Amino acid sequence: MKKREVAISGQTLKAEESYGLQKLCFATVMGLVAAIAAAFTTMLPLSVGWRYFWLAACVASFALAMIGVVLFSRRPGAG
Repeated sequence: MKKREVAISGQTLKAEESYGLQKLCFATVMGLVAAIAAAFTTMLPLSVGWRYFWLAACVASFALAMIGVVLFSRRPGAG
């Protein structure tokens, strides 16, 4: 089986490195979304419904960020 290579800004990355970069970017974006949703939950004077919405968005995106971190920390061949 041939290994794929991906070109990013003139550099070539192997498929495993590209997949790791994707997982790292996913975890980073979800962490930023969680932080923004937490700020909306606590700092903006919103109605109760909107506060619960932003709280749910915060908890869900934080959980996704932690899943991304766990997946990133695993070795490529370990499952």
